Amino acid sequence: MKSIIILAAVLAAGLSTTAQATQYVFVAMDNTPETKMCVSAGSNDRDALRLQLNQSSYGTARYNANTVLCNGKSLAQFAHQYGADQTHTYLVPLTRERLRYNERVIIRDISYAAPQAEPGKVYVMVSSN
Repeated sequence: MKSIIILAAVLAAGLSTTAQATQYVFVAMDNTPETKMCVSAGSNDRDALRLQLNQSSYGTARYNANTVLCNGKSLAQFAHQYGADQTHTYLVPLTRERLRYNERVIIRDISYAAPQAEPGKVYVMVSSN
C-alpha cells in the first residue's frame, strides 16, 4: 500500500515539473492611468488595481471597471483572458453583465506549438482605448 502512495506522489511531482504554464509579461504602451489599470488587471495584482480604480480622478471603481478598455476588452475580460483569477474575481461584482467574460467553447489545435523567443513567456503590449 505504501509503494502505491509513493509511486503516485512521484508521478504527480514528475508531471507538475514537466507542465509549463505560460508567463505573460505586460508592457505598457503609454503612461496613462487606464493603461496602468490594464497592466495591474492582467498581472493579477489585485491590491494595485483596487488602489488605481479607487484613486482615479475619472470616477468610482465601478465606473472605471465598466468604461476602461484594455486592448479592446473590458478590465474583467482582459483579466480572465490572461488567467488573472484574483483581479477577475475582484472585478466581476463591479462589472456589467455584458462586459464580463463570455464563456464559450473554443477548439484549438494543441499539437501545433508556435516558436517563441523564450519558451513559456509571452509579451503582451497593453494600451487602454
